[in-house]
Amino acid sequence: MRILVLIAIGLLLYVIIGNLLRKSRPPSPKEISEKMVQCQHCGLHVLEHEAIQSGSNYYCSQEHVDADK
Repeated sequence: MRILVLIAIGLLLYVIIGNLLRKSRPPSPKEISEKMVQCQHCGLHVLEHEAIQSGSNYYCSQEHVDADK
């Protein structure tokens, strides 16, 4: 009976410590999401920081910016 109680206490400590460590870790790059925008010319979806913005429209390349002007 004493062994079962020790195993239960050990398992409980393992779960509690695991949760505390998971919460204190900074988010991984996969967990950080970024907004996707659609190219006004071809419809391709690209990350907002990679897109070229012209006015209120986003484009996937400079060629598409020039083509829409």
